[in-house]
Amino acid sequence: MSSMRSREGVESVTMSTTLPVIAPTDRCLADVLVSSFQSVRGVDNPLALGRVRRSVVVLVDGLGSENLAHRAAHARTLGSLRQKTVSSGFPTTTASALSSLMTGVDPGVSGMVGYAVRDPSSGEIINQLSGLDAVDVSRWQPVETVWEANSDIPAVIVSAARYRHSGLTRSILRGADYVSAQTYEERLAAIDGFLRLHRDGVVYVYIPELDMTAHASGVSSQQWARRLEELDGFIADVVRMLSKSDGLIVTADHGVIDVLPHQHIVIPEASELTDNVLTGGEPRFLHLYVDGNVETTLNAWRSMEGSRAHIATRDDAIAAGWFGFVSEEHRERIGDVLVTPRGRHVYYDSRVATLQSMAMVGQHGGLSRAETHVPLIFSGAYA
Repeated sequence: MSSMRSREGVESVTMSTTLPVIAPTDRCLADVLVSSFQSVRGVDNPLALGRVRRSVVVLVDGLGSENLAHRAAHARTLGSLRQKTVSSGFPTTTASALSSLMTGVDPGVSGMVGYAVRDPSSGEIINQLSGLDAVDVSRWQPVETVWEANSDIPAVIVSAARYRHSGLTRSILRGADYVSAQTYEERLAAIDGFLRLHRDGVVYVYIPELDMTAHASGVSSQQWARRLEELDGFIADVVRMLSKSDGLIVTADHGVIDVLPHQHIVIPEASELTDNVLTGGEPRFLHLYVDGNVETTLNAWRSMEGSRAHIATRDDAIAAGWFGFVSEEHRERIGDVLVTPRGRHVYYDSRVATLQSMAMVGQHGGLSRAETHVPLIFSGAYA
């Protein structure tokens, strides 16, 4: 059972075990870019943004509301601007969240239902963040992007050169010009160049440094605090660049939690939890593809891990709204059994886990408030 994304609420669902429900209104990222373009058009929009000439949208990878609040002293400019906390949606992984931002639809409609998911046509696990280069993106992510739908409005994407031709970029960023910018100085130059050239339009800027530092050192580290200070200075520069008829939105795809080694749950090679199972997803949200009896795998997980994880079948997770409305063509990308921790721990399948992945301190992908809640910050004409 599933329901289309709607402003009218979410239908009640009955399932074999109680699961957190993701309501249609809990996917604010799907409204941000849509509203930005509509505000340039001067029409009503989901975020109720007023008319602007030009809109600048800054997406900070990994800047959760709790992360920002805990380090408020390092973000004086961000803290001084009008803001509210919203739910980014679920799964709290970059590929899914950015797809909602760039298409305005649920992950179940775009097909971007997790970090690493099984391609039903090949049976292979596809990393949706970095592994789409060899995939037919028009088949994999068939939904028209917000950029394509607003091709009559000048627009530019400002992001690192290494992402320019990636499969993910071709999946969700098609339809706009791309300006490569690696540093904050280059990003400012790109924004300034667009504002000088166009009387109206939309600028999108992607900031990856905080997420990268969180993975390496954690959000509690001094390294992360320094990255936040650098971001804050950049935002201050952008604010000074805006005219009275330009608006700025700063938001994020997800938050991050720190996970210590003693919070790792490593599943051994010989385990009934992964017997006849292909593991996808990520440590905070496993997609388990079962080549055998799904009930056997489901019962094993509920028996051994039910006290510290939400464990759901594909149908129950869809009924609970975890992926929003799910297109029939994308259902099989979702795991037969889904596992996401209740606490701050992570799950590693020892058959596929790498030393690099197990060394990550900052983690995301789960259902916790720290991961799902992000800031929506306004400046310029939007303030």
